[in-house]
Amino acid sequence: MKTRWGAAVAAATISIAAFGASALAQQVSPLPPPGPAANSPNARAAQAAALIKLQAHGEELFNTRCKGCHMPPVEHAPSRAELAAQFPNVISDALKTGKMQPMAAGLSDEDIGAIAAFVTGQQPDAKFDLAGESRNACPAGAKFNPAGPSWNGWSPDKQNSRVAASTTINAANTPKLQVKWAFAYQGGRYGEPTVVGNRVFVTSSSGQVYALDKQSGCVAWAYKARGPVRVTVSVGKNPKAASGWAAYFGDMNRTQVAVDANTGKELWNVSIDSGPRGILTGAPTLWGDTLYVPLSSFEEGVAGLAAYECCKQRGAVAALDIATGRIKWKSYSIPTAPAPFKKNSAGTQMYGPAGGAIWSSPTIDPKRGVLYVATGDSYTDVEEGYSDAVEAMDLKTGKIRWAHQMTALDHFLVGCPPQRPGANCPTPNGPDFDFGSSPILKHLAGGKDILLAGQKSGGVYGLDPEDGKIIWQLRIGKGSALGGVEWGMAADDDNLYVGVADRGMPTLTALRLTDGALIWRHRAPEPPKCSFTSGRCGNGYSGPPSLANGVLFGVNQDGHVRAFEAKTGKLIWDYDTAAAHYDTVNGVKNQRGGNLDATGMTFAGPMAFLMAGFNGASGSSGPDNVLLAFSVDGK
Repeated sequence: MKTRWGAAVAAATISIAAFGASALAQQVSPLPPPGPAANSPNARAAQAAALIKLQAHGEELFNTRCKGCHMPPVEHAPSRAELAAQFPNVISDALKTGKMQPMAAGLSDEDIGAIAAFVTGQQPDAKFDLAGESRNACPAGAKFNPAGPSWNGWSPDKQNSRVAASTTINAANTPKLQVKWAFAYQGGRYGEPTVVGNRVFVTSSSGQVYALDKQSGCVAWAYKARGPVRVTVSVGKNPKAASGWAAYFGDMNRTQVAVDANTGKELWNVSIDSGPRGILTGAPTLWGDTLYVPLSSFEEGVAGLAAYECCKQRGAVAALDIATGRIKWKSYSIPTAPAPFKKNSAGTQMYGPAGGAIWSSPTIDPKRGVLYVATGDSYTDVEEGYSDAVEAMDLKTGKIRWAHQMTALDHFLVGCPPQRPGANCPTPNGPDFDFGSSPILKHLAGGKDILLAGQKSGGVYGLDPEDGKIIWQLRIGKGSALGGVEWGMAADDDNLYVGVADRGMPTLTALRLTDGALIWRHRAPEPPKCSFTSGRCGNGYSGPPSLANGVLFGVNQDGHVRAFEAKTGKLIWDYDTAAAHYDTVNGVKNQRGGNLDATGMTFAGPMAFLMAGFNGASGSSGPDNVLLAFSVDGK
């Protein structure tokens, strides 16, 4: 997208609905244009020579610090080509305050700028054009109206079934769905669209959070977060908001925020964790006067360095007061705090247990007074029984009522190949069989309940929510670090619908709720054919499916969203988001979609919404990122 956007710097919160389009111009200041002297041939030649020198220095640093994980890419790491599709500030931020901090230890700001210049081929101070992205402001005085159909947060219900509660889209009109409007944005697409009343709330890795008009896509307000925002927004009542409603979301720097849903004005912010390797990835779950925020981690991706004290980060859930942000309680997924247990071969102190990241949104069970979460792998050779597990936590205290570990001894770090394990690498390095998706709680005929969970191992489980005991289990895929069940499932009153991202066997499968019996299975087209040219072309169903009036919508890494009759598995609609070119409502011409990964389609009333583009869980990067709003015949 850097070929279509200028360079600008964002400042502060933009509240367009309250102040009109003029506020946008006042709040976002573009970089000053170069003067006549800067445009002279001699000046341009000097600038080019300086950039070449800077890039040469950056190449040296990249080769010593970064090449081992990116050329070729290991596990979750983006490739060299995918890094090149980023803006320089994305690279710099990752090295200064983000995931790659340990790799940048001892580097100056100039060194980091040199790496960014080499990787992207641009001046190191080139940034997102946030002013351009926010053009097409809604008319002054436009107000948020929460009444009407909604898809609020990760799922319309707090049991995370992902069934649309209020949509007119059905099997008869799904084949007529067309794009009504499109909104282009920079940075990776992460959280899925939240729809409440007349607004659509979206986030991106640029740190921008937007409230858009549902019918037109105009920008009601934009909020610049303190870091990239990966989570899906949750909206709910708040006594401190002038409108009475707040939008809740967190950033990759572990800051949870509440803003007025009408204006985007910040109400409060709070740091969820002091650990520098923690991140917020799962949508917060709002229940009563409490916001339940899951804490994840990227430590497994950076802990392979011999000088790194691996590992200290644990997953957690924090319960926040919605009015003030005060943390009522915080419960770690692994109760035992990390402690020294040995020194590695380089003499660096190691710690454990660690890991158990909570990647996804908590599931609420009001009847039992608990929430359910699923956890990621362990990082060190200290077994604890809580990684790769499903857990029940008390809603009032956070106390773990029960935990059921599905894969023991899954101690895993990125960059630990068997042929050359590093000083911190577990022995052996585990298979990386996290739970990345939220558990689903369903009520069965006859009065019983069942808790459903899917794992990157390809395992799917039906559990008794009282104690976590397995009712049934089935392995529907081989699983891998980026395979199996990644980001979600959906369930109606009869079946559980599961996407599998395995290479060679990517499927969308319907299983009977009561016993896991196979109802139908769809296999994605092989080999994958992608209309986009940048980013990785895959065909896994890694994103979560969604249900709307008996229609199952599955999102695929090949850029297609496909709709099936939920009962039979019959394909009734197939839309390639990257095949079309969109003239977007915020002024970008010929925008395209791309990889669909990590988030699904959402529905409200006569409309459906989908984030298409790059920088999902697969690590894919590309220049085309777009929010698509669908309606019947595009009307």
